Amino acid sequence: MKMQERRLALPLLGVLLWVLSIHSGTYAGATLLPIPATGSGPLRSSVDQREPPLPEAYDRLLVTPTDLNDSVVFAERIVETLRRLEANLVSADVMLKEGTPLQGEFAAGKPEEEALQRGRQALRAVEASIQLVVHMCGSLSYKDCSRFMNRFTMDRTPLGSTCEHLDKKCSPEEYGFMFRSADGMCNNGKNGVWGEAFTAYARLLPADYLDGVRMPHRAVSKQPLPNPRLVSLTLVKNTQIPDNDLTLAVMQWGQFLEHDLSRTAVSLMIHSDNTIRCCSSDGYNLSPRYIHPFCSPIEVPQSDEYYHKHNIGCINYVRSVPAVRPDCSFGYAEQLNQATHFLDGSQIYGSTANKTESLRTFYNGKLKVSKSNDAQFPPLSSDPTKDCLVSSDSDVCFTSGDPRVNFEPLLTAMHTLWFREHNRVADRLATLNKDWDDEVIFQEARRIVIAEMQHITYNEWMNKVLAPRYVRTINRLSDYNPQTNPSVSNSFATAVMSSLKSLYSGKIWLVKEGRLENASVLNLHEHYNKPEVIRKPGVLDEILRGLTTQNSQKLDFAFSDDVVNKMYSDGNYGYDALSLDIVRGRDHGLPGYNQFRTLCGYPLANSFEDFSDVMSQENIAALQKIYSDPADVDLIIGGLAETSEPSSVFGPTFSCIAADQLLRTRRGDRYFYSNPWQPKPFTSEQLKEIKKITLARIICDNADDVKQMQPEAFRKLSENNKLVNCDNEALIPKLNFIPWVNGREKYSY
Repeated sequence: MKMQERRLALPLLGVLLWVLSIHSGTYAGATLLPIPATGSGPLRSSVDQREPPLPEAYDRLLVTPTDLNDSVVFAERIVETLRRLEANLVSADVMLKEGTPLQGEFAAGKPEEEALQRGRQALRAVEASIQLVVHMCGSLSYKDCSRFMNRFTMDRTPLGSTCEHLDKKCSPEEYGFMFRSADGMCNNGKNGVWGEAFTAYARLLPADYLDGVRMPHRAVSKQPLPNPRLVSLTLVKNTQIPDNDLTLAVMQWGQFLEHDLSRTAVSLMIHSDNTIRCCSSDGYNLSPRYIHPFCSPIEVPQSDEYYHKHNIGCINYVRSVPAVRPDCSFGYAEQLNQATHFLDGSQIYGSTANKTESLRTFYNGKLKVSKSNDAQFPPLSSDPTKDCLVSSDSDVCFTSGDPRVNFEPLLTAMHTLWFREHNRVADRLATLNKDWDDEVIFQEARRIVIAEMQHITYNEWMNKVLAPRYVRTINRLSDYNPQTNPSVSNSFATAVMSSLKSLYSGKIWLVKEGRLENASVLNLHEHYNKPEVIRKPGVLDEILRGLTTQNSQKLDFAFSDDVVNKMYSDGNYGYDALSLDIVRGRDHGLPGYNQFRTLCGYPLANSFEDFSDVMSQENIAALQKIYSDPADVDLIIGGLAETSEPSSVFGPTFSCIAADQLLRTRRGDRYFYSNPWQPKPFTSEQLKEIKKITLARIICDNADDVKQMQPEAFRKLSENNKLVNCDNEALIPKLNFIPWVNGREKYSY
């Protein structure tokens, strides 16, 4: 489909259903978001149905092909001017220092080469869009002008080659491939790049930028929004409130899922790919001549006792890598997702064919592993001092499909489980099918493992974090729909899933068999990007028992000090994760909480008191202390302030955004395990076996020596969820591989 045709293709029935649902007053309860109740239709088009029509003045505004070309040429000159600045920064060594919290932050968002290449093209498109807005629209609104520029694509400009990939036409062979691609390409036959790695996050609402394109927006008063660190200091409570029903596994699975679906890239220098530092080496603001335009550091408030005690006046933040807009149009900036947008185990297998190949042994379908005391762990990094906060190349540092594998011990334990599960499944398939070669074994094992992850997410985890009405709706609308765009929304990745850091505890329990006592505890801040502890004998099992014993915390403003003061700690000080999430939301142009609340069916709040339908008076009063207008409240802050819904981790707005994502992730994935219309569907017998799988079984099968587990690993031990032996297949069912014995089926790959 041509670019112009694609932009004009509107989901008319979906828009009608959305409009009717809003005007009938049934929107908040009956649908997930203002997308069709069926979950179909593109997420966005160049004519956005959630904003009023443009003023008539734009009908008279003439933009010629010459104007578009000139804007791109101007953008090239702007980008070229960075060359001298970046050379000066390199010469002055204004770059990342190993062994600092900045290194930990960078490791989480380290950009792949493909991300950098696409980001360079997107940066030129952004600069060209700024030029068009400034010079074509005069006194007209920047935001409206940016929307107007969405009508024009880059097809016939010097950036036209950028658009070719977005119009990917999948061949019959690509579309009919039995196994999903590593990068998500051609999952959808008509829209080959939907869900592909290194494409833009989707938007549930149009971006909100001060200049209409990329400058973070301001408060209603036109003043800067509150300092992110001051917001954190004002709102965060010291005392955490445990959830008496859910285990810490709920948080950890949420993070594991987040890393499967999203990986935002940190920008590097355009002309040299060197790292960018936005604060001085002694922890304060840089001289203006050393500030890269991608910098958006957080100034530490004078009242900040913690950071001033450590002589820190500046928290580093480098803006995210931009992405070319999905329709290749001019307009506001999008951000790039390095992961595939599918729930496909990319945090284990990687999001490119090259990454997947680097993790394979190419023998009997197995993944590479490292060994310690005869136990298997993810393979070791080839560059430990860059990938982890360690001082020597002999120190332990792992590699996986996602570089965040080393982030903290609970996450490393989860990666370890799934590396082992893949190889366990591959062993069973190889034993039962002597005629299968390495490729068939690997792809079949990968397909089973992905199906297990999908089943655990939708059958166990989802009903712990979402209210029952959302779970029912998602289950009712579960059939594959090729019109559903699975792309991960920016608001889901940047705000909703980031809020799960509130569930962390600063103390990680190491629990002995029987669960009667702890062996010891780990201080979370001592183990960021330092995974060596997990290889000590018995520790992996103790972590897994702790993960399924220790309470999850509530989703609220009660954060562990290890998260809001000591993230990526170097032993001296760390970063404030909440402050970084606030500034990242602004960097990404996320509209305020009030707009998302309205999107999810609640009335627009004209006063802080209007938040009382979803927030406590205590939280409303706290917001008033730091924000001057309800429209200024950041999305992640508003979501944390909401009272959790019954039987749900999230409040109403985050439930709504998360439910939308989980619906589209399932409905827009042609290879989702339960879809009978994929090229090689599971048989009914195979599906029956996959649906037996629980997180408890994955732990039992892949821990070193865990002998007992409760059937519902996401719930606390109770009379209805007692410890049982791992060999109790009646309560913790095992997957039977007999349905995969098949010597008759022909494979093509």
